[in-house]
Parts: sequence; C-alpha cells; structure tokens
Amino acid sequence: MATIRKLPSGKWNVLIRVKGEPTKSVTRETRLECEQWLADFEGDKNKPTHTVDTLNTPYMSEIMIRAGKKRGGYEATYHRLLTISRTLNGKPLEALTKEDVIAYRNERINHVSGSTVRLELQLLSRLLRWAADEKGVECTDVVAGVKLPEPGKPRDAIVEPLQLQMILSFASEKSKPIIELAYETAMRRNEILAITPAMVDLNKRIIRLTDDMTKNGEGRNVPLSTKACEMLKQLCDGRDKHARLFNLTPYAVTQAFRRAARLAKVYGVCFHSLRHSAITRAAEKGLSTVQLMAVSGHKTITMLSRYSHIKAENVAHLLD
Repeated sequence: MATIRKLPSGKWNVLIRVKGEPTKSVTRETRLECEQWLADFEGDKNKPTHTVDTLNTPYMSEIMIRAGKKRGGYEATYHRLLTISRTLNGKPLEALTKEDVIAYRNERINHVSGSTVRLELQLLSRLLRWAADEKGVECTDVVAGVKLPEPGKPRDAIVEPLQLQMILSFASEKSKPIIELAYETAMRRNEILAITPAMVDLNKRIIRLTDDMTKNGEGRNVPLSTKACEMLKQLCDGRDKHARLFNLTPYAVTQAFRRAARLAKVYGVCFHSLRHSAITRAAEKGLSTVQLMAVSGHKTITMLSRYSHIKAENVAHLLD
C-alpha cells in the first residue's frame, strides 16, 4: 500500500509497505514529483520480465535451428540453458547484475570444471545480447565485465585395449555396442545415438551424418573399420530403416560409461575419451592429416591435434 504525505520540513514523502518486503520510502520537493515517482514505480513493477527459462524456447528455435534443421551443438546448448536457468533461480534478466554472474561462477566452479563454467557463461553472454538486440529486453551483457575461468587443458587420457575390455565387462547390455562403436569410429556420443539403418552403407563402409547430427553443423561420411561393419550389420538386421539403433539418452550413456569405468577401476577417463582413443589409434597407423580429419570430422589441424595423443614408441617404425 502506498501513502503520500507531507513532512514537517515541507517536503513530500512516498511510503510503500508490502507484506513480506522491505518498506520503500522516497522524498521529493513536491507532491506532484511524488505522484510521478509512484506512477513510474508501479509501471516498472507491472512490466513483464524475462528469464533464461522463458527465452530458452525462442532462442533455440531462432538461433539453433536453420532451414528447419538443428545446428551442431543443439542438445548441448539446450541443456546448458537449463543449467543456467536452474542456477540463476529464475532471476529476471532485466535485474541481472555483474555480482550475480560472479556468484554464479563461484558456485558452479565447485561442481564442474572451469571449462564447463566458461562455456555456460559465454552462452549466457550470447543470450543476453540476443535478448537485448532481437527481443527488446531491457538487459545488458553483464557477463562482459566478469573474469571467466581459464579454459582447461585438453584431455589427454585415452582408453587402452585392455582397459576397454575391462570397462565392457561391467557395462550394461544396452551401452556396450555404443561404447564399442565410439572406440571403433571416433564418433561423438550424440552422433552414435542418431544412427538409423538408412544412414549405414556397408558396401561403401560408411555412415552418413547430416548437418543437424554433427557438432560443427556440417555433415560427413564416417569411415568404418571391419569390426564396426560387423557390429552394424548385426544391429541393423531386421530393424526399420528409419528407427534409431539405440534408445538411450545422452546422459544415460555418459552415466553408464562412468559407472562401468569406476567398477573396472579404470580412472581418469570419460565417454569422450573413446573418441580420443580412436583418433590416436588411427594416427599411429600412419594415416595422413587429411585422412585423420575424414575420420574425426575436424575442420582444422589445431582441433585435430588436441584429439590425437601419439606415443613416440608406437610410430618409430614409420621412420624406417
């Protein structure tokens, strides 16, 4: 409830009392100024606010979908936005401050890597700029003034053949073929989960990935080893050509691998380590840079180099 009153000093005061909220008190020279302030205050109070949650759907449809197809990184972006929304606890973007972002950073760094926090805050920064420029939301990129965690060092852990067998011995029946395909093909988790029989060409020994299935948004043909072909032949046999081979969620695959590795006492590896392992093995076989990029789907040598961890003793014979 708002009350406008004249003070003994001759000035005018607005007093606002709302149950459960701090009392607001503003003093002005005239009653008219108090009435104007109150009108502005009530107007601001009734303005619609925007949160990460309310902007998630329009952002994903306008930014992460092109020509009706999901861009690379769609799933990762969607889940990052859910994490950001949950951590900010529904705070309106209009009221977001630099201090909120710092608190976010300091809280998240206790649970995930610095690289993960960095990716989340970079996404929040893009969302804020998009909301202001495209949706007219009265917010600013408060992330810009915050020091982000340093990007972590590239993972260099690979899964050795014996370690793979140990992990597979503890893996669930549903996750085993996914783990093996990742190790044989260097495909990403979400790429494997998208496979249908129609994408598999055993005569040419390739899997055809479309633009919306890859992280970088560019389709590619994945070359298949003899073992991968044998696995896919069994998996595709009798299946509807447009039905996915695997019905697990990305999160379920990650957790299944993590559990199996823990039970096998293989430490320091994650599901993505299988991709590193496959690329490293291909490099040690003597494949050229261009051939390795065909296997991995990387577009730059810099990115490819982060994924191959070659041991000198495994390539010494190539010098003879």
